[in-house]
Amino acid sequence: MSVIWLHSGHGQPPEPIRDAAAAGRVTVLPQAELTEAALLAHRGLVTGMLCDQDAMMALRPALARFLAAGGRWVFNGHLLRPLVEGLAPYQPIPAPKRSDFALTAQVAHPIFTGFDLKKLEANKGVAGFYGRGANPPPIGAVILNTLGAGVPVDWIWPQPGGGAFFSHAGNDLGQIATMHGIGARVWGNLIDWAAGGACVPDDAPRVASEPAPGSFTTAPPARSAPEAPRLIAVNAGTYYHIETIEGARYRDSFDLAIAPEQIGAVLTPEDVLFVTCRTPPQRMIAQRGLLAAHLAAGGTVVAMGESRSDLWLPHVAFTPTETNWWWWLTPGAELGVRVAGPHPLLEGLGDADVTWHLHGWFAPPEGAQVLVRDGAGRAVAYEDSCTTPGRIIVTSLDPCYHHGSRFMPATTRFLDRFLPNLRQLVLEESPA
Repeated sequence: MSVIWLHSGHGQPPEPIRDAAAAGRVTVLPQAELTEAALLAHRGLVTGMLCDQDAMMALRPALARFLAAGGRWVFNGHLLRPLVEGLAPYQPIPAPKRSDFALTAQVAHPIFTGFDLKKLEANKGVAGFYGRGANPPPIGAVILNTLGAGVPVDWIWPQPGGGAFFSHAGNDLGQIATMHGIGARVWGNLIDWAAGGACVPDDAPRVASEPAPGSFTTAPPARSAPEAPRLIAVNAGTYYHIETIEGARYRDSFDLAIAPEQIGAVLTPEDVLFVTCRTPPQRMIAQRGLLAAHLAAGGTVVAMGESRSDLWLPHVAFTPTETNWWWWLTPGAELGVRVAGPHPLLEGLGDADVTWHLHGWFAPPEGAQVLVRDGAGRAVAYEDSCTTPGRIIVTSLDPCYHHGSRFMPATTRFLDRFLPNLRQLVLEESPA
């Protein structure tokens, strides 16, 4: 039996996964097609940072039966839903320092063989990519690697029926390794383990106490009468969506949070739809007709970055660019991003608050108002109230992803002002 690589995003899987699929070791399965029958027909399951944890909750009993039947689950990301009985929510390292990101092996394991683990601790001297906290290990788990003073970033939890749950509390482990040129090795190791490789050493120490108490978040309570304008957030169930929309900092900004597939049943012309950063584009493409109708009826859509709004909104022309993640390491370097001029959505925001990195630029339609420009003067955010009876606000900036991943402070500063400004816009459009 092969291993399911759960495809929650858009486009091609990583090359090592495509190679493994061609060799018959991996089944690349769109998340919408995951069923209990599919689970039980495979030995392993690999999920990544784009995994819709809300959709997985609907399969919670099936996932329990999969593990009880000997299945192996490789989980990458922050656990923010109780996907398996006994697991606790992700706990970030509070106010981390550089020393808190020191990566240390505690138990040797085949997943981490064939390369130097310390190589993954930092990239170009910058630490924090590997992980910034932990999914608390339950009783009986074996801690493989820790951060700083003992934060259990990687662990395996053997199950009574022979199954096991591997947790990496960060973005996809294979993709982190790819940044260091060892992606094929790490993806291969993960697939080997998920396919039934050695689980944990018999003599490895086990966690003996319950994890510290923690509460899983829930969606913001629905507010406002249906006939009043509402700020509705699209929640694709990714950990960074859940943290941004349901976390204490911003949960009061939204009247409602919905999955992309709920748009047709919920959205009214008075509503402002906030499409959160890095919403998997294929899920919004399926709603393209509903969004066009919303705009035709005078509604508003706010499309945040890395969701490829050009594929599902009308009149949006976008050019992706290669991202320079490291520009700020050069003394005196400047990315050149600028607030283009006064606008209610940008009240209180300066150039530094819209500067972290760039993913691409837009060619706005004639009459649109540019909100933010890159160093070449091209639009990275604009408002279009010309091409439809409604309003389209798009940006290639992706603050929700970085805030929800708990790194890049500029993104949190941006949301601290942008979301209240957007909320105020909604309130001003409410009938007296």
